[in-house]
Amino acid sequence: MKALRVIFWVFVVLFLLGVFMPQDYRISRSVEINSSLEQAFELSNDLNQWPRWSPWAQLDPSVTVTVGDITSGVGASQQWSDESGGGRLEFIESIPNARLTYNIWFGDAKHPAISSMIFEQVTANKIRVHWTIEGDMQMHIVGPLFAVLMDTLVGPAFEQGLENLKVESEKPVQP
Repeated sequence: MKALRVIFWVFVVLFLLGVFMPQDYRISRSVEINSSLEQAFELSNDLNQWPRWSPWAQLDPSVTVTVGDITSGVGASQQWSDESGGGRLEFIESIPNARLTYNIWFGDAKHPAISSMIFEQVTANKIRVHWTIEGDMQMHIVGPLFAVLMDTLVGPAFEQGLENLKVESEKPVQP
């Protein structure tokens, strides 16, 4: 009987947390790269270049990506499928060598998360890239609990992707 009471109160607490906690999340990571803004931006702004640095296929080999008709700049898009359902993204802002913003839908989400990459010059030979995603879990009760975990779940993938981008950006430019 005592065990049932404990289980009951655990569920009550989780339910109340789910009702009153925010469902939104924001994850951000940065990396410094010994490269030009142009080189790092071009790798990010062209979806055909994403397999060179994006962490997602490395983390889940079941991912199948289909790039849209427009592959770079505003309107570029891709969709993917994997064992967990897939999703799609579309570039909504592309400011050369400064900022890339895209909407990203996971599964059947009605509203996108918004992700951006900001490129800034640090010194003559060094840049910094900030990669951020923010959104709303769109799941009542359990959404806030997942929102709390998003940094732990997605943050390491962003770190890996930025490290991959660093390696690719620091390679000598092929003529």
